[in-house]
Order: sequence, then structure tokens, then C-alpha cells
Amino acid sequence: MPSKKSRSKIQPQREIRRARKSDAGKIQAMLAKYAEKKLLLPRSKEEIEEHIGAFVVARLGTKTVGCCASRDFGRGLQEIRSLAVVPSQNGRGIGSALVKKCVSGMKRQGAKKIFALTYRPNIFTRMGFKIVHKELFPEKIWADCSKCPKKDKCDEIAVMMEV
Repeated sequence: MPSKKSRSKIQPQREIRRARKSDAGKIQAMLAKYAEKKLLLPRSKEEIEEHIGAFVVARLGTKTVGCCASRDFGRGLQEIRSLAVVPSQNGRGIGSALVKKCVSGMKRQGAKKIFALTYRPNIFTRMGFKIVHKELFPEKIWADCSKCPKKDKCDEIAVMMEV
């Protein structure tokens, strides 16, 4: 029988998939932790359920460890939003995998410009996004930024990819 030291630890399988209605509570709880720190806007479980088709989730075995959503503003402009990874899994490529999954879906939907407002621009710039001015996205400003507690002193960085 192998010793405890020689046994390799089996890592759970990582899966990135479209979110299901049953994921809404887990997504809401994950986003709430970041919203408390004022890093994301809060989303209610009902709002998430209503827009569940826009979300993708990352799972490790049976645990939901990340999420990301897309928003279509029309005319080829789409946003990546609500990107969150549980802190214990930060730095393991889960955020990047979620963004890639969203970008892939957006391209299939005919996106011409994909943008995000973020505190972690490196995730995006490694994938070809460029840092730009937030003012390029008045649709976002009217839809979400006007309700944000940081609206007058926004410290997020805007990134964009032209497809």
C-alpha cells in the first residue's frame, strides 16, 4: 500500500458551462460578497434568474467557483459583466476561462465591440482587449453607472475588444 506522501491528490474536473436556473442562488451569493466590497454591483436572485441565459459558471467537481455574464446593448455592442471567482480559486485561470467562454458566445451572436469595466484589466488585455475611455459606452453609463454608488468617482478601468 502506498504511503500517504506518495498518493497523488485527485483534482476535481473543471467545467465552464451555461448557467441553469438552479445556479442562481450560488451566483447571487458569490456576487454579493464582491458587492459588499463595492467591487461589483449587487444583483438579486430574481434578476439573475430573469437573465440566467446570459450567465456562464465555472465548476470544480460539484462546487460553483466562478461566474460571468454578458449583456447585449444592440448594434453589435456587448458587455462582459458580473465576473467573479471565489477567492480560494483566484489566480488559477478560472476568470480567464469564463471571459473566453463569454467572448466566444458574443462572437457567435455577431458582436462587433465587446467591453468590460474592471479592476483587473490584465485578465482582459492578455486576451487582446485594449484599455479605453469609459465615455465610449454611454449605454452602460445610462443603464448601470447612474445607479452605482461610485458614479461620481468611478475607479474602474474600461477595456474593449473589436471583433
